[in-house]
Amino acid sequence: MDLRQLQQQFIERVEAASGKPVILLSDPKFAGHATIKIATEDQPAHLLRYKPEQAEVLPYLVAFECEFAIRTIQADPSTQFNLASKPNMLKEVLELMQRHHKGKDDIPSHMVPQFAKQFGNGLGLQLRSMPLTIRIDKLLHDAHPELTELQHESIDRQLQENMGALGPRAKVLTPDEIIRPNASMNAAFAKFFAGLWNAPMVFAPYVAAGYGEAASALLAFHEQIPASSDNDRELVDAWAEYTGLDRWFQTEGR
Repeated sequence: MDLRQLQQQFIERVEAASGKPVILLSDPKFAGHATIKIATEDQPAHLLRYKPEQAEVLPYLVAFECEFAIRTIQADPSTQFNLASKPNMLKEVLELMQRHHKGKDDIPSHMVPQFAKQFGNGLGLQLRSMPLTIRIDKLLHDAHPELTELQHESIDRQLQENMGALGPRAKVLTPDEIIRPNASMNAAFAKFFAGLWNAPMVFAPYVAAGYGEAASALLAFHEQIPASSDNDRELVDAWAEYTGLDRWFQTEGR
């Protein structure tokens, strides 16, 4: 099947499952690779945005985001959830950042609150998505070999971006309390693909940096918790507890 036809097939599956259309939008201001905002009562369509620079891997990105949407839509209503920041999250992240940069001139002081908000919210997004990303990418890898090349190209980019958490600049910008949960989740992501691709070098930098045990522990939850979308909340809660992010985030029923 032509990849563009496959892309359209995934869109039509979401539309059939939800009864609402999918709008595909190239957004040059979008910071990530792609994301889908699922329709609500106030939003009559699913909005799938992607960065124009990712157009060459778009069939894979659309397939991934549509699977994410279907996973959410088809979950039993009693198990559907959102991830919410606890009231103390931004305050504590800001305090950590202020202590980390006290007496330093590595970044302007007026930028610290902005970075604190960015890092805090970023951890929440990562916690909500990465455990499920592993589930979805395994499904796509097994069920749609025609997407393998594009999947590999897209994931390679993400793996390179994730490596920033191990670099010296990250240690300058952020305290260990923020770096460690971020890098631990990135390590699990890298270990998963290292195994899927039989490419141990993908995971090697995280082992060298001391994140091997954390990666194994997080991936162990994927073996212990059933793969059904009805168990996604349990999986995210498990990752939150292990990484200590449950101090700042909690899952809530919809």
